[in-house]
Amino acid sequence: MTGQQEAPPLLSLVIPAYNEEENLRRGALHEAADYLAHQDYASELIVVDDGSDDATAALVTEAARRWPLVSLQATEHGGKARAVTAGVLAAQGQYVIFTDMDQSTPVHFVEDALRELQGGTDGVIASRNIKGTTRRDGPLLRRLLGRGFALLVRTLLLPDIRDSQCGFKGFRQEVAQELFGAMKVFGAGAQAPKGPMVTAFDVELLVLAKKRGYGIKEIPIAWTHVSTTRVNPLKDSYRMLKQVLRVWLNDRRGRYDVSPSEPSERGGQKFP
Repeated sequence: MTGQQEAPPLLSLVIPAYNEEENLRRGALHEAADYLAHQDYASELIVVDDGSDDATAALVTEAARRWPLVSLQATEHGGKARAVTAGVLAAQGQYVIFTDMDQSTPVHFVEDALRELQGGTDGVIASRNIKGTTRRDGPLLRRLLGRGFALLVRTLLLPDIRDSQCGFKGFRQEVAQELFGAMKVFGAGAQAPKGPMVTAFDVELLVLAKKRGYGIKEIPIAWTHVSTTRVNPLKDSYRMLKQVLRVWLNDRRGRYDVSPSEPSERGGQKFP
């Protein structure tokens, strides 16, 4: 019928990419796209190129010719938080999941996430630290720093969240857009981290969800450490510590509190 608009996809999968040529050439994007293409629901896969200076954009464009559900969104280099935000705000799906290009959390876990989201929860986060998870860990130093960081986050901000930093998270579309639009440490106008560094934007995102009474469910996954030379565990941990302290200070100052004109609790189960 002429003039009839196509229904939006059920799922938008957002993958930020900064100099991801290595992961792309080993087939990580092909794996994700091929999986989604064989599901019985409509989906889109948005790759946000965060100003890469390698062959990332060309390889994603090549993949998009093979899988129409894949699209490339190019942005100026501004760090992972800005790349994910750009993808989330562009997403058309009823549910929005973001994950890492390296597929350390395999793409098929979108089914577990969708099951929870369709069941009524507002957000789903993959956890490497709960019962049912299997993990193939990386170097000992990185494991120790990760556990220390998780303890710090639980102590200061998110006592009920076992793992805030796994790169696989999903939300109802309207929830995702609200939360990403409300970030302050990592929001519009904030100084953007450069390079492939790890950041703590996930912590701010989850604090915002908690303040708004959104229901967040941690789900077990099979997680595999993917070796990279682009991350410096000591420098990144120090940087993330400073970021968490900024989020904590914002929280103490009430900058994440819901205004009186906003409902303090929305659909879905409450934050645990």
